[in-house]
Amino acid sequence: MALAGSLKDLHLDELLQLLAGKEGALEIWNVKGVPATTLYLKPGRIRSVDQKGKPLPPLEAKAVLITLLQAREGAFEFIPGARPAHAHRLNWPIERALLSLVTLTDEMARQDLPPPEARFRLVKATGSLPCQDLLGQAGELLARGASVEEIAGKLGLPWTYVASCLRRLQAAGAVRPTLTMGR
Repeated sequence: MALAGSLKDLHLDELLQLLAGKEGALEIWNVKGVPATTLYLKPGRIRSVDQKGKPLPPLEAKAVLITLLQAREGAFEFIPGARPAHAHRLNWPIERALLSLVTLTDEMARQDLPPPEARFRLVKATGSLPCQDLLGQAGELLARGASVEEIAGKLGLPWTYVASCLRRLQAAGAVRPTLTMGR
C-alpha cells in the first residue's frame, strides 16, 4: 500500500499506527527545523530513523521523532517493502515507542521547563534514573555544570527535550540547578 499526504491531515502518531503491520520506508520532509527523515519500518517495529542517508543514534532518533510527532506541517510518503542499506537497527516496538514519545511530549507541554540558560550540575548518576540516554551522553557536561542550551547544542537535541529530561533528573535527585548563570 503506497501512501502519501500531509502531516496536517495525518499526524505521525496516526501514521505509525496505520503502518504498524507494514514493512517499508516512511519518508517525511518539509518539516520546519528537521531535515528530510526516513523511518524504516518492519511489522510492529521502527527499524531505523535515517537522515541524509545515515542512521541516527537512539538519542537523536528519539529527539527527531518527538519533533515529528509535534509537527503539523510537512509531507510524507510510504514506500512499501523498502529497507535500509545499512545494518544499524533500533528495532523499537512501535506501540511502546509511541506511548513513550507521546507521554514525553505531553510532559514537555505541561511542565514548567527551565529556560535554555538554566544551568545544572550532576549530583549522582546511580540507580534507575529517567533519561538514561541523555545522562550517558551529557554526563561530562553535567559533572562540571552546563546550561540546557549548551547540552542541547553539543548533543544536537531540541532544548525543550533536554530541559524536560533535566527536570525529570532533578526530581529524581540526580542533578541540581546551579546558581551561576555564566558559562
